[in-house]
Amino acid sequence: MENTKWEYCQERYGEDCTERDRIKKTEEILDFANMVFSMEYSGTDFAFLLPKAYSPERCGIPIHHIIKEENAIKALIDIYPVFLHLQGYSDRTVKAAYVGTVSVHPKARGRGYMIELMKAAEETARDQGCALMILDGERHRYQYYGFERAGIRYCFQIELGNITHCCANSYDAAYMAAPGYSFEKLEREGSFLDDLYGFYRRRLVTARSREDFLLCLQSYGASVYVILRDGKPVGYVVLSSDGETISEIEMNDFHEFARVLYDLMKDFDVERLVVNAGMDETEKIVELEKMCDFCNACMSHQIKILDYETVLTFFMNWKQTYSTLAISDYVLGVRNAQTGCVENYLLSVAEDQICVSRTERAADTVLEELELVRILTTSLCYVEQQKGEQSKIKNAPAGWFPLPFYLPEADTF
Repeated sequence: MENTKWEYCQERYGEDCTERDRIKKTEEILDFANMVFSMEYSGTDFAFLLPKAYSPERCGIPIHHIIKEENAIKALIDIYPVFLHLQGYSDRTVKAAYVGTVSVHPKARGRGYMIELMKAAEETARDQGCALMILDGERHRYQYYGFERAGIRYCFQIELGNITHCCANSYDAAYMAAPGYSFEKLEREGSFLDDLYGFYRRRLVTARSREDFLLCLQSYGASVYVILRDGKPVGYVVLSSDGETISEIEMNDFHEFARVLYDLMKDFDVERLVVNAGMDETEKIVELEKMCDFCNACMSHQIKILDYETVLTFFMNWKQTYSTLAISDYVLGVRNAQTGCVENYLLSVAEDQICVSRTERAADTVLEELELVRILTTSLCYVEQQKGEQSKIKNAPAGWFPLPFYLPEADTF
């Protein structure tokens, strides 16, 4: 690092900090972040983009990691707590640290500030009991800090013509003569919000409380609409700021998914939509596959696993909720990137339990930390499986991999 006078500080606002002080300190931080990001993304406003973290009532939640020169901010990383809950398992929760608002002043780059801040963020995450770190951004930039792309996200491109044909095959002309569903924009707390949160709770993995539910849905300028049938809420849909992507949709019944999208596209005068889904959303995927000309499968977020026992147990239980895992054992060796040491983990699936624990048994395979995330959670898994005897996971029990990891945009930071 250059011989520049600098200091590291961490800002977290507890009960002893007044609301006025929290807002004032957050404004200073956001002024810096907005300036840095606006150089690439014109007019960036984090208070608008992430009200769940930076609105006046929520600005005490992120933990700010800051480097200053002469009392002026030169580099910043924030971490935002995320609690992943697996539905149906009261004891299946993973605490994660979502890393965001990563910014360095243009004139302070190359001084090693990001290295210092990433170290500090990881220390904070471990101290806070986080088993996982998550972030989004340039893949190869963050590989340097131990993060790798994880999970599979499906992007279905839906044309109005596709939906029209699907509806014609499923419903008679009389039913299609008039709209069946209407859409009401939800901008503040209202009578429908409890219903919407109930639809959200149908997801296999959730990460929002009732308190922050609407603020999360409004991330990145998205618009939230209640799906109404005869004036009653039957679901909700979240449209991106450009109106071209459905980042999230939940309903009490997906059998009329095509009709809902048809009415939505007609109502909003849209010819094309992209609909995102995680690999665990099987009910949606079945219906979306019928409607689209094509879909893309891509990697999801970048993660760094801090606690392999907790995270792998959670991921495997997550997969078991929508896909049957073969009853078996498998020993996975994980080679630490810094030390080169290998730690072995016994992955065990029984009739009534899935567990992961440290073991002295010989490993069935040994993977580097980044390699583990790539092979076990992304579509690269399918490529690896096709290598036969050369595959690094050739002895893995059938159906175990890839493991799921996908969060809707509303949960990102």
